[in-house]
Amino acid sequence: MVFHLFVLLSFFLSSSHGHTEFIYTVKEVQLICSTNKWEISTESDNKIDVSCTVECVHHESHVINLNNIQKSCTKSYSDKVGENCPLKARSGFFRCVSALDSGFLYPFKPSPNTVTSYVVAHANEEMTTKSEERSSVELTEGGDVLLNCSFHFTAGYDHQGFTVYWIKTIEWSSSCVYSYELGTYGLTYNHHCNVQEDLLHRLSNQTDSKTSHNIRIRNVTESDAGQYLCVLHVHRHYNKTKGNWKIINNITVSVDKDKEPEISRNNSDDIESLIRLCVTLPIILVVPMAVMGVYFCRKTETSPDFLSDLVIQFISDQFSRIEVR
Repeated sequence: MVFHLFVLLSFFLSSSHGHTEFIYTVKEVQLICSTNKWEISTESDNKIDVSCTVECVHHESHVINLNNIQKSCTKSYSDKVGENCPLKARSGFFRCVSALDSGFLYPFKPSPNTVTSYVVAHANEEMTTKSEERSSVELTEGGDVLLNCSFHFTAGYDHQGFTVYWIKTIEWSSSCVYSYELGTYGLTYNHHCNVQEDLLHRLSNQTDSKTSHNIRIRNVTESDAGQYLCVLHVHRHYNKTKGNWKIINNITVSVDKDKEPEISRNNSDDIESLIRLCVTLPIILVVPMAVMGVYFCRKTETSPDFLSDLVIQFISDQFSRIEVR
């Protein structure tokens, strides 16, 4: 158990620059920042509520509770890093940075100073009428895939602003491939995403209503394989004990390289039979000719031994070829 935790910690600290982790949970989680510099949006509204360097408080637990973060929070821009303090959180956007930024916090659009971004999505299964749907699809390179996502709000959530994400996850790293936001400022697409250019040209939006968000990926490659989550985030919720996130669809996409068709055993047997026929047929034709040749030799008083030797040698050669094949 201790070794497993050490491996996870090593992964967090050595992970690639600017990657994002999507954490769907109903419990508090501990987040790690190698620099101790945090930027936090507690309401998941992209507005930074807290931007500071966290220092561990002596004589207390080294885990910092989000509610008490101000006790150990400073606006200092010092590069000196003290003891790492895991941050305990239940919901919100969190960004671990090498230097404090200003502005807004979009987890899937990291700033140049971002080390790791976290989306802690507090789950609430009551927001829609159906439970999370899981499925998988296997594709060959060059094909197309349609990812479907639709839902119906339950009472109390149907008149609020919301965002729908299509999130692609591979192991610990997540990226946004589609977003739809219906909020105070109207409707926006992909405002929360930083879609890679190659995928952007192959992805088409099949959305036909505010509660139906289908996307199609054309000419898939091995790099498109992964777990695709259609996630709903309601902007405001008045019951703080309940979350405002829900996974609608969870689709695992597998992509294999195009393989050349293999010759089946039956096809192989047919080919071998054809070869034998092509070799044997001349023998069948030569034998009658040989008989006629011997008869002709007798009529003309010519010795048949020479002709017989030729015929026997020809037949022997043909059978030798058959055995070799």
